[in-house]
Amino acid sequence: MPQIIWSGQTGCLLPLLIILNLLFGRAVFNSTYLWLGIEAALILIFIIKMRIFMRKILQQLNPGSSFGQSHDRSNKPHGKVIDVEGEVVEDKKKLE
Repeated sequence: MPQIIWSGQTGCLLPLLIILNLLFGRAVFNSTYLWLGIEAALILIFIIKMRIFMRKILQQLNPGSSFGQSHDRSNKPHGKVIDVEGEVVEDKKKLE
């Protein structure tokens, strides 16, 4: 049995398979249920692959967060705060 490799190259093959199945699937499979089931499976695989692809892109653009997680929207600074005199300002110390 030939092994199907689900790597990045199949991303271009899936849309072609979806279109060919839409055009010629009913004639090939001779069953409407089988034809529509295979079409639904191809579309589902395509959607899953696109989500994985987008997750990889977003991780490269923003390595600190991942796709689908909520972002930290607090007003608290993530690094040290330095005042105009060059001293580190701590949270407990108030600016005067």
